[in-house]
This record gives sequence, structure tokens and C-alpha cells, in this order.
Amino acid sequence: MKRKSLMALLVAAIMALSAVAVFALDNAPEEGVTATFVLVDPDATDEFEMVSDDGEIVINIINDTPIYFEDYVPATEDDDCDELTKNAREVLFGRTLSEVLDGRELHVLFCDDYFPQIARITILFVTAVHLEDENGYIGVVTLPGEIDEPIYFPEDFWDDFEFDPIVLNGELVVNGVIMEGAALPFLCEENDVVMIPLRVVAEALGYDVGWNHYLRSIQLGVGIHLFIGQYEAIVGRMAPIELQVAPVIVNGSTFVSLDFFRAVLGQYAYVFEGQVVIESESDMY
Repeated sequence: MKRKSLMALLVAAIMALSAVAVFALDNAPEEGVTATFVLVDPDATDEFEMVSDDGEIVINIINDTPIYFEDYVPATEDDDCDELTKNAREVLFGRTLSEVLDGRELHVLFCDDYFPQIARITILFVTAVHLEDENGYIGVVTLPGEIDEPIYFPEDFWDDFEFDPIVLNGELVVNGVIMEGAALPFLCEENDVVMIPLRVVAEALGYDVGWNHYLRSIQLGVGIHLFIGQYEAIVGRMAPIELQVAPVIVNGSTFVSLDFFRAVLGQYAYVFEGQVVIESESDMY
């Protein structure tokens, strides 16, 4: 009799666990779920549990959970390091990972498995923290709260570095295809920023491109907006992303700075042996 009771309890427990797993998957579509998550245990630092602000979704963060920032941020807070990364585990700036995630809007992607496992967490770019002071400006990071010491490159930081001048050969390559007949990239002489014809590249990457004559604005897809003469790109409800150079119209074509494709579209964009190369995946990095 005791054995039957134990078996019944075991079956009930398995059914309950299965129901929870299926419930989680039913509420986690293929594109994942997006919510603001908070720590269950505020003192947690290593492996920890988080719950959505509506209490509907609970996730467990373990040591190998892939976690990324939606936007690129500095890899370290050393003044002499200009590397950028999307890996949140490398961008802690003195915080624990749990502190970085607490209270942030996260996009959680689940594995297509009977027992839902986290395939990837992306920290969404919602609240921008601008790092600047009177000596220089490094850009934007999305870490919450204040950073005690601003992170910047002093104005004379690059004086000891020697760079080869940027030379363009007129070729624009998108995912291995040379854009024949496109307007030619050019170098903005004022600050050595490479300017790229927007429409031909965006369409090659799969974006629909729209133009509003009255607002002098460009729309990519459904959520990306640029304005001629304005330095900030608007992406959905995210904080504006500042570009090196404002979009301009030259001979009827709209040009954007090369960093637009990196910072806004998440592409690899660089100049290599005179070619301007933009690609979704790259062996260069």
C-alpha cells in the first residue's frame, strides 16, 4: 500500500512538472518572451533566479546561460582599451551579473525542448547611460545606475597612435556581393568617417526602405527611423543611437556613416584593402 502511495505521488509530481514545462513553452513563442525581470533573491551573485514584473515568467540563470547586450558596449573600463563586446558577462564594471540584469528589460529565447531551457538572453537597449566629461566622450552603455568614474578617451589619447589613411577603391561589398551601379562610398574629410549609400545596402540586407519627403526621414522595416541632418537613429522604443555623422543627401542618394550598420543594424562594417565591406557574419572578428 505504501509503495502504491509513493508511486502515485511520483506520478503526480512528474505530471505537475510536465505541466509547468508545457505552460512555460506555451507562454514562450519561438521568438521568445520580453519582460522586465527582477531578482528573486537580492543577494544572489552567481547562479540565481529571476521573475518577470508581472510574476508570470520565472527564469534560472546558470553559469553557461548566454547573455548579451543588444547594443555593443566597451569591453572593459580601461582607458586604453577600445574593444567592443556584446557579452554581458565581460561587461560588469564592478557589478555582479545579477546586478546588471536586475530590473532590466530582457528578451528570453527558449530552446525548443520539452523542458524549457534558456537558449539566449538579450539585455534590451532601453535606458542609455552616456559616459562623458570635459575631457572626452566614449559613447553610450546600457548598464543601470551611475558609474562612479566616467569612461572616456582623453582628447590626446590617439596622438601616440599611427594609422594608415583610409583609401577607398570604389567597391562596396555586401555579404560577398559587389554592389554594381551603386553610388560610391566617400570619405567625410572633416573627420575621416566613411559614408555609405543607404538604400542599396539596406535593401541588400533585406530591409524595406521608405522615404518621407515632408519629414525628410528614412524608415527601414517597421521600426528604424533616420532623419536627414540629425545624428540620432530611432529604433523602436529604444533610446536613440548616436551616429558619427548625420545622414546627408548627395546627388539624390542618402548616405549614412559606416557606424550606422554596426550600431543600429548589428552588421560587421569595415574598410579592407580599399573595399567597404558590410556583412552579417565575418571571419575578420
